[in-house]
Amino acid sequence: MDYLGDDWDLDQFLEENQENQRQRLETELERIQNQLDRRDEINEEVLDELGSKLDWYLERLENEYRTHGSSNVDELKSEIKRFYSLIRDEKQQHWNDKQRLERERRELLRELNELEEFDIQDLL
Repeated sequence: MDYLGDDWDLDQFLEENQENQRQRLETELERIQNQLDRRDEINEEVLDELGSKLDWYLERLENEYRTHGSSNVDELKSEIKRFYSLIRDEKQQHWNDKQRLERERRELLRELNELEEFDIQDLL
């Protein structure tokens, strides 16, 4: 039996396995960063749209007040409150999403760090 050949094959196998794990972790880190970036973009789009609608309702309310009250004032106030609530909910959802993705990223970085600290030669 060729023990030297078997040791070399085992070394190569372990190194390839470690490299595959490293690549998998780096791919996952990239995926998470892409999700974080996309979530930021979506959040900005949603907040811009909600803010625009809120501004529109605020202008309408102001116009209603200038015309000395109208039956629409209460309805407009209700819509304004609803948009403030939607904006607050969007911000909270964005925060929660980012925290979840950041936890995933920290876990992957920890695994990657452990993998890099792991020396295959320690096993042999």
